[in-house]
Amino acid sequence: MAPRARAGESDAQSTISRFFSQAPKPKRGTTPIDLTLSDDDDASDISHPSKRPKLSGHANVAKPQVQQLLTPKKNYKTKSSVFTLRPPTESPVSKYTFSPHTTNADDDDEVMSESARNTLQTRRDAFRRKLDDRFERREAKALQIAEGETQYDVYGTNGQISERDDQEDTNRDGRDSDSEIQELGEAVTQRLQAFAAPAKSKAGPSTLKINAAEPKTKTKVGSRTKKVEEVGPSGQKYTPLEKQILALKAAHADCLLMFEVGYKIRFFGADAQIVSKELGIARFPDRNFLTAYIPIHRKNVHLKKLISLGHKVGIIGQTETAALKKAGDNKSGPFERELTELYTAATFVDTLDSADDGTDEMRTAPPSLACFVESPGSGTPDQIVIGMVAVVPSTGEVTYDEWEDSHMRTELETRITHIRPSELLIPGGKQLSKSTVSVLEHFTGNKRFNAGRAIRVERFSDLMDSTDAFSLLSTFYHKQKGRSGDVMAAIVDLPKKVQIALAHAIQYLAAFGVAEAFSETTFFSTFSSRSHMLLNGTTLTNLEIFRNSTDFSEKGSLCWILDHTKTKFGSRMLKSWIGRPLTDKTLLKERIDAVQEIIDEAPPAFGKFQSLLKGLPDLAKGLARISYGKCTPKELAGLLTAYQRISLSFDPADPPAFKSPLWNDIVSTLPKLRLPLLELTTIFNLTKARFDQPKADLWLDDEKYPALDDCKYSIAAIEGELDEELKAIRKLLKRPSLNYTSVAGNEYLIEVRHAESKKIPVEWMRVSSTKAVLRYHTPLVKKKLAEREQQRETLAQEAEAAWQDFLGECRQHYALFRDVTNKLAVADCLRSLSIVAAQPGYVKPTISDEEDILRVVEGRHPMVEAIRPDPFVPNTLMLGGDDTRAKIITGPNMNGKSTCCRMMALITIMAQIGSYVPASSVTLSLHDCVLTRMGATDDLARGQSTFMVELQETSDIMRQATSRSLIILDELGRGTSTHDGQAIASAVLHYLLTVKRPKVLFITHYPLIAAEFAEEFDDVANLHMTHTTGTKRADGTSSINFLYRLSPGMASGSYGIECGRLAGLGGDVLSVAQRQSDRMKAVIERAARSRKWKILLRGCLDESRTLSDRVTTLSDLQQTLL
Repeated sequence: MAPRARAGESDAQSTISRFFSQAPKPKRGTTPIDLTLSDDDDASDISHPSKRPKLSGHANVAKPQVQQLLTPKKNYKTKSSVFTLRPPTESPVSKYTFSPHTTNADDDDEVMSESARNTLQTRRDAFRRKLDDRFERREAKALQIAEGETQYDVYGTNGQISERDDQEDTNRDGRDSDSEIQELGEAVTQRLQAFAAPAKSKAGPSTLKINAAEPKTKTKVGSRTKKVEEVGPSGQKYTPLEKQILALKAAHADCLLMFEVGYKIRFFGADAQIVSKELGIARFPDRNFLTAYIPIHRKNVHLKKLISLGHKVGIIGQTETAALKKAGDNKSGPFERELTELYTAATFVDTLDSADDGTDEMRTAPPSLACFVESPGSGTPDQIVIGMVAVVPSTGEVTYDEWEDSHMRTELETRITHIRPSELLIPGGKQLSKSTVSVLEHFTGNKRFNAGRAIRVERFSDLMDSTDAFSLLSTFYHKQKGRSGDVMAAIVDLPKKVQIALAHAIQYLAAFGVAEAFSETTFFSTFSSRSHMLLNGTTLTNLEIFRNSTDFSEKGSLCWILDHTKTKFGSRMLKSWIGRPLTDKTLLKERIDAVQEIIDEAPPAFGKFQSLLKGLPDLAKGLARISYGKCTPKELAGLLTAYQRISLSFDPADPPAFKSPLWNDIVSTLPKLRLPLLELTTIFNLTKARFDQPKADLWLDDEKYPALDDCKYSIAAIEGELDEELKAIRKLLKRPSLNYTSVAGNEYLIEVRHAESKKIPVEWMRVSSTKAVLRYHTPLVKKKLAEREQQRETLAQEAEAAWQDFLGECRQHYALFRDVTNKLAVADCLRSLSIVAAQPGYVKPTISDEEDILRVVEGRHPMVEAIRPDPFVPNTLMLGGDDTRAKIITGPNMNGKSTCCRMMALITIMAQIGSYVPASSVTLSLHDCVLTRMGATDDLARGQSTFMVELQETSDIMRQATSRSLIILDELGRGTSTHDGQAIASAVLHYLLTVKRPKVLFITHYPLIAAEFAEEFDDVANLHMTHTTGTKRADGTSSINFLYRLSPGMASGSYGIECGRLAGLGGDVLSVAQRQSDRMKAVIERAARSRKWKILLRGCLDESRTLSDRVTTLSDLQQTLL
């Protein structure tokens, strides 16, 4: 205890009473508040009161007195005294009056026993500590509010950024342990020291505000100096959480960041503006940031929307828990946070039970990423070599190719149309040619191309050379234990540009944690193959292979007609079949025969496949999630259960169940899963995993992961000690039936009534109370609960490590699981094609080896037939063989010429997929490609007119066509004048017939071309769509009835005016058009007659001809004149 002040030292002794007016009560000279140091105090930690300033009046007295009052002390040596507030009518100083109201404690001590005195003193000291600390917190809070400081230890007051979330809030109901109060007191003391000696300013000694405009100035605090903290845009200092936000945003400037703060996901700064617009949520200013937030349970919903709009989104997660934070060195700071997840549309691998996967778009075309690199080619400067690697992270599908492209980049356009990437990875700067950039910008700016989803573009600055790329690939594939040699051999065989693109793709996807999609090179597929037909982008669009041309949805497309699959991975494989028809006769025959076996007489084993495919999860996607380490226990339990059912469907000892070798190969592969599944299920508890049990409890073999048992034993030991503590508490309180109570998440509470509170030791910590009871934690319980929480966190970490280790064991069997999944996808596709084949009017196509032929008897357009309610008019057409290889088709508009030609192309594609076709009979040889030029479209984004697009597509056809191609040209030359258009159409058709010699369907409204080519070439025939003339109208015209039937010969006219009548043009307009048509026909007929007269007259006057020939010519001239 400090020595008692003597009478002669009253002027020198510093006391609080010197700064306040005394109350009109008898003054006791024996009860001053002693501010001198006690024997056990550390003088270095105490700041002595500053010298009392000279004051002229009461107006300037209050703040120096308060400032002196708030000078930090370790312990105020008060004796049962309080401060009482005077009414507001009194002076500002007199309201703080020292009023002793109890008797001197020393008098009581003289009549008390020693033990009673010690007990009483202990309780007084404990109460005094709590009272002093809480007083300091209240005063500190008042100062901080005055200075604009944020209270970070409370829930978001007044909308401020609150670091104190539910995990940290351990003192909301007054549950302050001694250690926590001491820590808080020390933090407040440090804070108060900043205001112990205010800086000098013109505002006088009462000014405590620090000048924010001079952040580099230093303020004296006793003998120390302290830098003024940085001030934000709002004029307030940056809080610890705001500083953390600034650092993370600077480190990840290219991402839209989602911060986990308590039970909310928050966005700050420019990110808040973006999400407010994209998500339609409110944004508001909060201290130094504009902010917006969403509930944490809606994170994935809004995340998917943001990445679908083309954003790169990062998740900033808390990397420490409340228990570990409390036990560590970061007790008073914000939770540690870092970038834990990173996503784009292509790299987001959703859960197996995601509702988004149910859409047609996600079933057939999950998001993919494509990387393109290029270098100069061997020809003109416009020709380049392009390397491509495309990957679907959600399924692990990888496609690559290298090719030489022309100035128009048609091959590049074809691949993008097939792959339909959600994200492009390309070199930045000028490392791509202008033509390539133009094509890529065309697709990235067209949302309709990708089902309304934006295509995100990621650019890398430095393009690797071959050496650097191979070095990166060697490092990546070196981890393939036992297989690195085989894998690297496959990598070496890849083209150089593909290696570079693959290296960049791996480097990029590693940041997202999905680079493992490239680990199995066995399942890499090349885009262009000799065994597959390549349908270019124009053909896919013109024939509506994947989307219709009206609303760009799947309904009304060929894929819609053929897709009857039951599984998502089967649907994706069928889409691949449709886009790449077979050109290998052996493979095609196996596929058609497999479909025929089901149609003719399905064996009993096919019924097993029907039930097996029903209800299967997306196995390909599940394997991808296992590869990335993102698979949950419940998902893995579902996958292993599905594979168990697959492996037990067929007995390997049974004889072959099918005649088709394709079906038998599928059946023989499925039982191979039994052994690896047995190994995995003897470790992993499927039952517990299905019910979302903790990862620490999922293991059947306790010796597999001993660290888990160690943590469990430690937790059990702690709980045992808590039980022993309960026995001691029962003896202390003399309540044998007393048990722990749990309230509002607080466990191991001792609950006593208010009347029994005197029995409670002073060191017990009160947690909560009601009108009836008080609830306490003993010091030992508090300590053991903290230890248990730390052990639980350690157990969770060990359980996660064990889980990732087990997923690694599952990855060892990836190749077998993937092979079985692919075989099941084939079975699903064959089943889908058998459903199509079972429809009435569909027949098995005949593949011819002997002749180059395409013969379709009574063929029908599959999509038009399925959509329109009225029956489709079939047509018969033959190209090659004993018939001509080229057909020129004329006839009225809207009479079905284009539909008939599309029907021929679609039947060819369906037959080479392995499907039955809508016709009475079909015989065809294998075609290497189907090329089309149909319709009239411009491309303003690339600066191309309708006629330019028309000529470019024609140029590509002329370059790609072979003698095994089927080519459809629809009204070539209509985009320019009649003479130029006719000349171009004639020249193109002449080139195809004389040089390339493919099968050609040529639709035209130029009768002269039809007449001349049919007369000049024996391999050309004229066909027209028939019609009949109906009743005459009042204006003398006749109605036209379209029959939609192909007939030999040329059409008598195009009947464009009749088409205008059907379109609703006015009668006056049609009358004028008819008069102009008649006049132009008369002019043309006169000009043709004059030309014929001149020719015949020259023949008559030609003396080099024989007399009989000249007489015959004269007779013809006379007939013409008549």
